[in-house]
Amino acid sequence: MDGPPSFAEAIRAVAGGLREDARSHAHLNRAAARIDDLGRRLHGLGYVRAREMADCFTAALADLDAAHALAEETRAEAMRRAAGRLDDALEHAAAGVLPVAT
Repeated sequence: MDGPPSFAEAIRAVAGGLREDARSHAHLNRAAARIDDLGRRLHGLGYVRAREMADCFTAALADLDAAHALAEETRAEAMRRAAGRLDDALEHAAAGVLPVAT
């Protein structure tokens, strides 16, 4: 069974935003807030690999946190790394959700 399509789309949207050229602190903060929200929403959705997805979100947040200390010109790599972590979360999401017990 597949997971909620809007959840996967939200992950893709954040990853895409991190690949954009904007590297301001505000951009990093917005992305981190969206990832945090995804992590909070993840609980209870029933993904088979929810723990792995949560680990990807946590790693992406760590990448974004570390990016704040970098000069704006050098933040792109940290942001790409965070986007890659979200891509990894999408791969785990592709495993689907547990069937609803009846």
